[in-house]
Amino acid sequence: MRRRRWALVLSGLVLIISLPAAIAALPVSDTPVTAAALLEQVRSSGRVAYQGYAESRAGLTLPDVREVGDVLDLLGESTSMRVWYAGPSAFRVDALHPAGEKDLVVDEAGSWVWDSFEQRATRVEGQSDVRLARPADLLPPELGRRLAAAASAGEVTRIAPRRVAGREAPGLRITPTSSDTTIGRVDIWAERRTGLPLAVEVTTRTGSRPVISTLFLDLELSRPAPARLTFVPPRDADVDVTNAIDVAQEVDVFSPFILPDSLAGLPRRSEVGRGAGTFGDGFTLVAVLTLPERLVRRARRDLDGPLTPTISGPYGEASLVETPLMRGMILTGPRGDGVGYAVAGTVTRAVLERVATALTARPLATLG
Repeated sequence: MRRRRWALVLSGLVLIISLPAAIAALPVSDTPVTAAALLEQVRSSGRVAYQGYAESRAGLTLPDVREVGDVLDLLGESTSMRVWYAGPSAFRVDALHPAGEKDLVVDEAGSWVWDSFEQRATRVEGQSDVRLARPADLLPPELGRRLAAAASAGEVTRIAPRRVAGREAPGLRITPTSSDTTIGRVDIWAERRTGLPLAVEVTTRTGSRPVISTLFLDLELSRPAPARLTFVPPRDADVDVTNAIDVAQEVDVFSPFILPDSLAGLPRRSEVGRGAGTFGDGFTLVAVLTLPERLVRRARRDLDGPLTPTISGPYGEASLVETPLMRGMILTGPRGDGVGYAVAGTVTRAVLERVATALTARPLATLG
């Protein structure tokens, strides 16, 4: 009798474990929507309310730099996220870890960041045009919309549908035409009625398997309860208030320098050209930070190793970081004026070096 009971328990576990795979294997009917129409649906899905559970996987091997350690971890590991989304300025994303969680709660006036490891709550006032990546950026809807926004009508085709989180999802492939980008293709599967991205895969020009993938495992298309979008710090928490929570925001808010409207022929993409900004169009994207020379020298010491060779050119001397998807340079420039730069993007090394040369060719304008 006991043996039979355990057999039933094991059978139940096998059934539970195999259920998601069985659901995913169910036949999926496609829809006659065109690639251009599906692209527009994805782009317009920012107001679709939803709540669910998603997992992302990123396989970029990057060196450790203390100032941006969380970002590098994000791009080199798996991330599990629970999300409640009512709109672009009303959502919550909990990044779940075995020993705790890091939460982001966004409202009209700013955001709360909760770190259960340190029992610290940080109130960030306002929204910055420039910031470092965060777990919420790897949610399928966020990543899918950002990539869809960079695509042109001539870069999209339809691919086979998938079943994601139990929902039928027509597929869209974006194949960038620019030879300056490292992105080979982007595959997006979107909910057939709303266009909400349910799964996204990014593959490089030189690879055959995705280096970044993200998908929903559970999804409900409904508006979350207001209580889910409200955060009150625990009584025993340390509470900070700031308007810049990472190095990119600090540069954007406090740097005295003004970046130009274009660099090496790439137009500025971010609206405000302070000491941090993004440049390029389509999938040719470069981010630029102006930093005190002492911080750059410290970062270069941290980067010293076989993965970060030293290169030189008209821009002076730089530490180079290369992965199949992203490339970056950290440099102090040849003028010895106390200013350094971090330049990174989904572009070739040649593009990065052109941007670095343009940055260091003449002194940047300053405020006042």
